[in-house]
Amino acid sequence: GTGWAANTDRVPDAAAITPPVADPALGPVNPISLTVALDPGFAVAGIDSPYHEITVEQRGGGRFTVSLAAGGAWADRDFELVWRSAAGAEPTAALFSETVAGEDFHLMMIMPPHRPAAAETTALPREIVFVIDTSGSMAGTSIVQARQALLYALGRLDGADRFNIIAFNDRPRPLFGAARPADDKALALGRRFVDALVANHGTEMRPALELALSGDGAEGGAIRQVVFITDGSVGNEAELFGVIHDRLGDRRLFTVGIGSAPNSHFMREAAEIGRGSFTYIGAAGEVGDKMAALFARLENPALTDIAIVWPGGATPEAYPATVPDLYLGEPIVVAVRLPRGTGGRVTLSGRDAGAAWTETVTLAPDRPAPGIAALWARAKIAELERARYRGADPAETRRRILEVALAHGLVSAYTSLVAVDDAVVRPDGATLGTDPVATNMPHGVAMQFAAASLDAIRAMAETGSPYRVTRLPNTATPAQANLIFGLVCLILAAGLFWMARRMVRFAP
Repeated sequence: GTGWAANTDRVPDAAAITPPVADPALGPVNPISLTVALDPGFAVAGIDSPYHEITVEQRGGGRFTVSLAAGGAWADRDFELVWRSAAGAEPTAALFSETVAGEDFHLMMIMPPHRPAAAETTALPREIVFVIDTSGSMAGTSIVQARQALLYALGRLDGADRFNIIAFNDRPRPLFGAARPADDKALALGRRFVDALVANHGTEMRPALELALSGDGAEGGAIRQVVFITDGSVGNEAELFGVIHDRLGDRRLFTVGIGSAPNSHFMREAAEIGRGSFTYIGAAGEVGDKMAALFARLENPALTDIAIVWPGGATPEAYPATVPDLYLGEPIVVAVRLPRGTGGRVTLSGRDAGAAWTETVTLAPDRPAPGIAALWARAKIAELERARYRGADPAETRRRILEVALAHGLVSAYTSLVAVDDAVVRPDGATLGTDPVATNMPHGVAMQFAAASLDAIRAMAETGSPYRVTRLPNTATPAQANLIFGLVCLILAAGLFWMARRMVRFAP
């Protein structure tokens, strides 16, 4: 790879996932355009994008075309599109279907029951461990948002709850040795701990995860929850997923993505394995609303023990294979492959605050939509990748992923898209060269650039060359510092060994 980070045994592809970053002082690079054809499947009350200005054009049949208002934008933050069901028109189900190679593929979304506020049950006591990332990549607005989110969370605890806070960069720093009751004294200590947090040093996420997921069951049968606040700037995702799978126990892991461009792959997958949910906070003004929505889910009973019975005794291949517990306000989304022409009623059942819950939906492909088969294939690949954390044979997993990815033309860990140009424009005998393309720094992230690097970048910009920096400091494990420290220790050890031999030689 040509990235600014060196490969390690923990992140063997570090040089391939750390592209050079353009100097913000020279202006943004990488303009993009974006158009979305939106078919929600139900009446909507509003469509918006919290981080970009958009234009929404209504089409027939409840469909919309969404585009960037200015015609384009700079690639320096995530694009998020949000749509909400209209009041009184919230559907029981939205079903999209596609037939490919003699098989029917369906994407089904079912909204769980909505309980009015007056009917909400008293929240059960909880043991919550908050984990907050204070590594260098969180510098700038990200650490500000993270502190705000954590202070809001502390304000939602009561005397029946127990809590702890673990801050981490290149090492974990817990507030308490173990979770404590959320009394006034403990909460005051927690707020002072949060106010003093600053973003610096490298990112070692595994020790913090292991600490948060350690210990026996909670006292008094309390619900055990872990809230992980980070931008997810790591390269050893598979290793971390394995830790979550092995140590989760009866806990639920809820991830909170912070900043303009968090590692959404890690955050969503960690929450999926942790049987929780992912919340994205991209702007400081969203902290209150997003954290309030998260705690509304944490504080209310979930829809549990969910089962799906498919029509006609069909044997479907559905993903997720096991539907996780759902909290209030979250839909059930299932991708399924069935034999051609399978129809009838699908029955869903579960427990809603201890009471039986049942919902049915007719399996009729009345909303054909291209791409449903590909969505099912992606869901299957994700399930196969999770099987590796449960000890599945790597070679067999690779074979099965290749089979699905090639059949549906998808990019995966083992497949890529290849473009072939028949027009030869390179002179005979000329060698091929690689020129890394610089990316923008994520919006709102504060990084320090070495003066020499800035001078080199400006010189390249003046000559029309791609301007870039070769390293971003304080965003990863300090491998070079560890190497120097190890060499110093070896030199000291050699000196001590030499002195010890001389002392033995001249001993009386």
